[in-house]
Amino acid sequence: MNNRYKLSSYVVVTDLIDANTSSDPWRIVYATRTGRTMKLKDRIYRHLVAGDFARISESTLIELMSLEVIVRADEDEFEEVLRQNIAALENSKTLDVTIQPTANCQLGCTYCGQVHQKKNVDTETSVKITDRICGNLVRGQYEALSVEWFGGEPLMAFSEILRMSDRLIGFCADKGIRYDARMITNGLSFKPAVFQQLLEKQVTHFQITLDGLGKTHDLMRITKEGAKTFDIILKNIVDVTSLPEYMERRCSILVRINVNERSVKTLFKLIDLLASHGLQHKRVRIDFAPIVDWGGNNAQKDSLTADGFGVAEIDWMMYAIKKGFTFGRVVPNKKIGPCMVVKPDSEVYDAGGNIYPCYEYPYTPKYETPEYRIGHVDSIDTVRNADAVTKNWFTDIKGDISPCKRCNLFPVCGGGCPKQWYNGDVACPSYKYNIEDKLVLDYLINKKGFVERYRDNPAQDPAQDPARTAA
Repeated sequence: MNNRYKLSSYVVVTDLIDANTSSDPWRIVYATRTGRTMKLKDRIYRHLVAGDFARISESTLIELMSLEVIVRADEDEFEEVLRQNIAALENSKTLDVTIQPTANCQLGCTYCGQVHQKKNVDTETSVKITDRICGNLVRGQYEALSVEWFGGEPLMAFSEILRMSDRLIGFCADKGIRYDARMITNGLSFKPAVFQQLLEKQVTHFQITLDGLGKTHDLMRITKEGAKTFDIILKNIVDVTSLPEYMERRCSILVRINVNERSVKTLFKLIDLLASHGLQHKRVRIDFAPIVDWGGNNAQKDSLTADGFGVAEIDWMMYAIKKGFTFGRVVPNKKIGPCMVVKPDSEVYDAGGNIYPCYEYPYTPKYETPEYRIGHVDSIDTVRNADAVTKNWFTDIKGDISPCKRCNLFPVCGGGCPKQWYNGDVACPSYKYNIEDKLVLDYLINKKGFVERYRDNPAQDPAQDPARTAA
């Protein structure tokens, strides 16, 4: 056994959990190859590190092998994980596409890399896009279609979305293909009547950005004319989530908070405000994201450091949990790829009919040159750029484009954001810097009574710690 197996390189292990209260302390072990965790006595962990498997019980060894904490000694783990990911993607029965039906947007966000213009997809091009998607569904023998509407601001092309949705939904219904749709919107036009029409077209999940509380948000996400937007967007979220069909259809809204030195100072108050409207009980979740460079615009200049963000994120999450919000699984699951760029038939369509691998490429000047495009709907069947930037990620990741092959989080990360690595930027997710804390937080969330005790104990409230608030 000792010679045939080894401790996997893809594990994360916390510090001792109860070293001060127990003579037999334990750790949390996170096997990133499977995305699963287990409690393990420290004495057993030390046997693992020493390769002394003979001193570990058979039942424990079986569990360790099933979680892939222990793997074959002769296995090249990076190559094996990569092989499994490629095979899983090739066998996927869901086609993911992103449609950006307009280059227009009402906002002039300070960190946005797009250049907007009053251009919506015309009828002829929209038909070609939907025909392209339907053709890929048939050729790939897919069983499900998942559509993401993005922009610009997608609701600036509302009528086009309704018409394209009808064509795609009708085709999927005829072929027995499952259909679902989601939308990334700035929320400014997200009125109840608009939501209800989108719901009829099976758009059920939405992402809307609120960058800090009121005045802070309005420094970063104003209209092109300089008008404030926070109050309008928040009211739309409250109004939509108050509709009975929102809950009946199990819709959800993800409130994205882009964090920099401005927005970080009001995050706790923003969470308080969202909770005061009861949104934590209405399938509204919160996500924190560092602001990064978008197409060479140096938008990250006022962002927190990566490790600073990672430390502070735990406090934000704990405070949101205190207020009743949930985060699904705090610890990431295993991923078979970083995003849609590695999926064989997944494509991004802009209002002009251009086809890209990445949804951040359209309308961004840096990515206007041909190497960033897969093709165009008018000529894609005869002229296709299979080597568009990011499409060779599974090959390039074996080289020096990133340190992924040496990272123990690779199986749950997939490489982060390929676009950033190709730009020469670091693309590691925030949990690279706080994964051990997240393991402990995940354990505590699932430990009976933790949340209730935390809510009742103001001494554990990170919002009361000025050092944390200013992190």
